[in-house]
This record gives sequence, structure tokens and C-alpha cells, in this order.
Amino acid sequence: MTASAADYAWFRDYRRGSLYEMYCMTLVQGPGPAEVLARLGAEPQGELRGFDAFTDRDGEFQDGQDLYGDYMFVGAMSVCGHDGPWTLAVEINGTVGTDDRLMGPLSTGTRVVSHYRNINAVTLFHWWEDGELRTQFEWPVHRSGSSPDALVQTMAEVGFDLVEGSSDVAGNLALAEELTGVRITADLLDTSHYDTGIVEMPTEEWTSVTIDITDADGQRLHKIVTRQEVEQALEERRASHALARSDAAIRTWAQSVGIKVPREGPLPAIAIEQYEASHDTESH
Repeated sequence: MTASAADYAWFRDYRRGSLYEMYCMTLVQGPGPAEVLARLGAEPQGELRGFDAFTDRDGEFQDGQDLYGDYMFVGAMSVCGHDGPWTLAVEINGTVGTDDRLMGPLSTGTRVVSHYRNINAVTLFHWWEDGELRTQFEWPVHRSGSSPDALVQTMAEVGFDLVEGSSDVAGNLALAEELTGVRITADLLDTSHYDTGIVEMPTEEWTSVTIDITDADGQRLHKIVTRQEVEQALEERRASHALARSDAAIRTWAQSVGIKVPREGPLPAIAIEQYEASHDTESH
């Protein structure tokens, strides 16, 4: 049964869209999570149980970085796909799976499939086979690699518009499933054990990058993103993480003292006021 972009409609709203907005997922056939991290030269950070623990640790890691881009936090898990075991490596606002200098060596003797979206809505798809970049694209109508048209039929089957289509995260997820046999689900992300590590990105000084974009009308544009803009986006992300952690602390405290609060969504003003009053008293 062919995977479909419709199968991944849930991903846009998963965890209020926090992962959809900026993520990278890399699937590696054969080697287990520890070996994949080792091949990437990662510094091991131990095992975490579940997506909540992974995101909390990622938030701590991101907050502790002075400059985005030098190091990435990666969580890897074992999954089943075509012809046996695969490893799924997950990054929140990470770029390991997009870096040819890392993915080329990692794919030696095996298959690697990655897909990515950043906060600027740039999406990328990569298929590596034994050290060779077979197909990559942002917009499905503009593909490159050693065999840029090898996936055209499969892309059409999973739901890509190959005439005027724009980038499509759900389509990338479905295409990755067709290439690997691995179906990503909310339950898989929520409950898996993540082997984690910190990957040092290949050294390259930069002040800006140029993004080559072709819009739906075929107009080719170039957008320059400065290092300062990247750092500003990271600061905004840090503030968002801090707010989310603050909300979680209030919910936990409110439940412990018998105040009813919703599991998600805005917190009642009374809960916030009593939490702040309680902690002000404790601080004195």
C-alpha cells in the first residue's frame, strides 16, 4: 500500500506545530542508534525516554549555546522498515541531516533519507545511497542529484504536485516512508527511547547564506539570510521554550494543590496568580 501525504496531516499540529515549524529527520538503514551517532562523531549524552524528555533536554542544550550552528543535539531511535532495522535520528531546529559533509560518509554502504524544515519555511529532501546523493529538492519540480528523476513516479503517487507544486512536509514524510518502509507516528515519537548525542558541525566560518528559491510561478529568487538573523530566530525560539517550560511548571503545581487546569491551551488567570503568590511567599 502506497503511503500518502494525507497520512501525515497530523504532523502539522503535532505538539501545537512546534516540531513541524523546524525539524530534521534522518533515516539510516542498518546501523543502530549508537552506531549512527558514533559515525557522526557525536558526544554521547545518554538515553531519554519519550519525546517530552527529549525536547526538555534539547531546550537546555539550545539555551546553553552561545551561537547557533556549531553543535546540534540529536536523538536516535530504532525503527523497523524495508529489509530489517533502521535508525531514525530526530533534530529540533537541527541541520545534521542536511549536511552533505556528514551524510555522504554516513551513507557509505547503506541508504540514508532525510527531510527538513526550518523556521523560514524552507524544506529540503535528500536521498543518499552508498555515498552518492541520488536526489535532493526543495521544490519538487526542481530536483538535482545523480538521478533527479528516479523518484518522480513515487512522488506523484504519494501526492506531490509535480507541475506547480510547492514544498510539502507531509509529502516528504510520505516519500521517506516509501523509500524506507518506516512510518512515523505521533505514538512513535511520544514513547520511543532516544539515544542522544551532540554533533559538532564541520567547521566553516560564515556571515550569511544565500537561499535559491523558485516560486510557484517559476520565478527564481535569491534570499540572503545573515548570521544575525539566524541568531535572532534562535533567541525567539529560546523565549518560546522558556514560556512553555513556565506553563508546564504552573500546570504541575496547580494539579498538586487541587486547582483544575486544562492539559493544553491557555491557563486560567487564577492558577497563574496563585502560583506566583505561592512562589513569592516561598522566596521570602
